[in-house]
Amino acid sequence: MIAAQKALVTHLCMYVVILSSISALNAQSELWFGTYTNEGGKIQQGRFHVDFNDNKIVKVTLAPYGKSPIEFSVIEHDTTQGLLKMEWPGNPNKKCTLLRYHATYYAGNWIESTRSYPMVLKTFNFQDAELQGNWMAPSAVEVKIIERTKELLLKEENWHREDNRICNETAKFSLFCALYAASVQVDQQYRHLRPAVKAVREAIETKYPKKYDHVLVDFNNSSSIQLAEVHAILDAAKERLVGLMDERK
Repeated sequence: MIAAQKALVTHLCMYVVILSSISALNAQSELWFGTYTNEGGKIQQGRFHVDFNDNKIVKVTLAPYGKSPIEFSVIEHDTTQGLLKMEWPGNPNKKCTLLRYHATYYAGNWIESTRSYPMVLKTFNFQDAELQGNWMAPSAVEVKIIERTKELLLKEENWHREDNRICNETAKFSLFCALYAASVQVDQQYRHLRPAVKAVREAIETKYPKKYDHVLVDFNNSSSIQLAEVHAILDAAKERLVGLMDERK
């Protein structure tokens, strides 16, 4: 009898393990984009981590570049009717209903009292790349962003060596956060694919080919990198931009 009970417990444990494995296989996370309305009522490009389980959206996290993420509570995802309902964290009176227009495109509004905040949730496309500055031409503005980035990282005490891509500090900056702050200061907004940011990535990849997976973050956080090498990368990026500008004349 005891042996039979032990065997039953063993089989049940194996069943739980199998179910957990299947659940893990069915779970996935994707990076989506779109737009959202900030607290000031301005529509901005959105960057979202979307988590699925069995093709149902179970979590949506707004993760804008340089800012702390906001995790929305998914109330319902009706895949038959194409409805996605969410609640703003800490504010049960602010709710959102998005309609699915095709498999990877949802649009709708957050509603709070009588106010409406438009939102679009979708996979990355041509428009997103354009909004992020992918086809912007090298210019004096891009050079100024590089110069301002170097100014923010001028001294050792201003360099943050543990980048997590959240830029709340005002006195210490990682390379990414210095680029982020410089972009906002010079051009009022951060664009992840703009020429200045691209030039820095390319300068790192040229000097350290295939060494870093997340180029800006991993380079900044590497224990073998010194501030002088960060300055050298920024100088190389500036030289690259000036060269591209000269070619266009």
